[in-house]
Amino acid sequence: MDIVDWLFTDIIISRFFHTQIFYLFLFFFTIFAIYLAWKYRLLKFSMLLWLSVGIIGLIWEIALFSSGSRHYSFWSEVELFYHAVTEGGPGLIVMTIFADKIGLIDLSEYKEEVKKRE
Repeated sequence: MDIVDWLFTDIIISRFFHTQIFYLFLFFFTIFAIYLAWKYRLLKFSMLLWLSVGIIGLIWEIALFSSGSRHYSFWSEVELFYHAVTEGGPGLIVMTIFADKIGLIDLSEYKEEVKKRE
């Protein structure tokens, strides 16, 4: 098989939800990402990032599912949404906060103000 044949060979992606520990990890990673966003006062900015990546992920998952390239073993609509919400957004949030912490980018203008009691 040459490279062109290999590149254009159809691949069917299927996942078995009950055997994939990865998706359980993504649940806890999502909670961790939300905690970091809240701790570093970047919750609104992080939710904007998450929404953007979630929409892209949702479009991708719907395209794969509707073309027959993706099969779900659980409840299709819920699993499709779960993949779209947990696969890209939390990693982007953690990576962005880490980049801010090491000084690669500056997110100080996006941080929420600390509410003071009177």
